Amino acid sequence: MVFISRGNLIMLTSRFSLISLLGLLLLCSGCAAKSDSLYQQLGSHNGVSQITDSFLQNLAKDPLIAHHFEQTDIHVFRQRLIEHLCVVSGGDCVYKGESMFDSHVGLHISQADFDAVVGHLIDALKQQHIPIATRNALLAKLAPMYQDITYH
Repeated sequence: MVFISRGNLIMLTSRFSLISLLGLLLLCSGCAAKSDSLYQQLGSHNGVSQITDSFLQNLAKDPLIAHHFEQTDIHVFRQRLIEHLCVVSGGDCVYKGESMFDSHVGLHISQADFDAVVGHLIDALKQQHIPIATRNALLAKLAPMYQDITYH
């Protein structure tokens, strides 16, 4: 039979608490180290390129939206969209295109047009198996651009 004095019990409890605290800190630091940027969560360059390609295919199939792209050089548009999504999601890229406002002036994009395009982006994200939390994080970054894109 082992007897533990009150003083030894406090010391054992303190050691156990300290070990538990250190273990918890190590666990939390491991979680922080695994935290990827939004860009990485999207699959970095390869993932963003695949999302962009799916998005463009979705747009091309929509007769209500496709006419907005009739005068667009799709190859250049694709590259600028990849750059834009990279920058917005925290990737180490340089966006070489015009501002959202300048690139949409004169296109008369309505809220319905904007919503349809967002729907096609969401579909592209789903097609590439992007988790809902990551989709929502990207959409939250893009949503403030609404005013720069619509009604001018």
